[in-house]
Amino acid sequence: MLRTLSQHIPHIVASPFFLLQTDLLEITGARYMSSWKSIRIACFILLILPVVHLTYLVSRSTMESLDNSPAAWAREMDAYAKSDAGQALPENPIVVIGGQRVKLWRSLQDILAPRSVLMRGLGDAIIEDLTFNYSQLVGYYQPDTIVLLPGNSEFNLRDNKSAQQLVTAMRELVALDATHGVTQHFYIYTPLKTPLRPQDHETIEETTRLLGEWAATDGRVSFLNANVLLSDASGKPMPRYFRADGTNLNEHGYLRLSVLLQAQVDADALTQGEYVTLP
Repeated sequence: MLRTLSQHIPHIVASPFFLLQTDLLEITGARYMSSWKSIRIACFILLILPVVHLTYLVSRSTMESLDNSPAAWAREMDAYAKSDAGQALPENPIVVIGGQRVKLWRSLQDILAPRSVLMRGLGDAIIEDLTFNYSQLVGYYQPDTIVLLPGNSEFNLRDNKSAQQLVTAMRELVALDATHGVTQHFYIYTPLKTPLRPQDHETIEETTRLLGEWAATDGRVSFLNANVLLSDASGKPMPRYFRADGTNLNEHGYLRLSVLLQAQVDADALTQGEYVTLP
């Protein structure tokens, strides 16, 4: 029987039907391998796209921060202009200006409601950048109130200011705003001490002293010292109010900034007989 079967095997293997099946199996296997390879390539591309995009965004942001020209923020200014196009401007808004800290401050609008609040942060902008872009960044909105929250870029990355140089830059910004004759209140936060850069603390303390002296002589200017709400009894910033990077505030830190500003705005409104109708 085995001999008989072995005699027929060559004929079976050589039959057209068997050869066709073999070809189909080879083609199907090749297509399967090709399809699987394509799927793997597609999955790899999908996995690396977010990484490539993030790398691009970080690189673009870094290049803007390292560009010393005030025009470095043209891309962000264009984005604000496009957002404002065709929209009715709020009356007598509060405009908050600064750098990355302003862009990350997302709770203030709810806390100050029903007042209109516009958050206008520019990357790692310094005061001179805000002054350069004043017309479009601030003046365009004809604000009743301006809030300035300076960033750490005043002392590193984009500049290396002394306390006197920083206050002088702030004075120039306030003087520019005064020429428009619209803004009633100009609130300036002192620079924030951070866990990451204790080397800036002495300069920040001197800046706070100079801001206090200046505000005492200018009725439009109020300075807000948030460091007393973010620091321990020894004056060191408490990490629990900051993100893991040791520089940017977390939601608890921003809440303290918001409450400080709200208290000052409400106090000034009562003093000057201004009232906000609550919904």
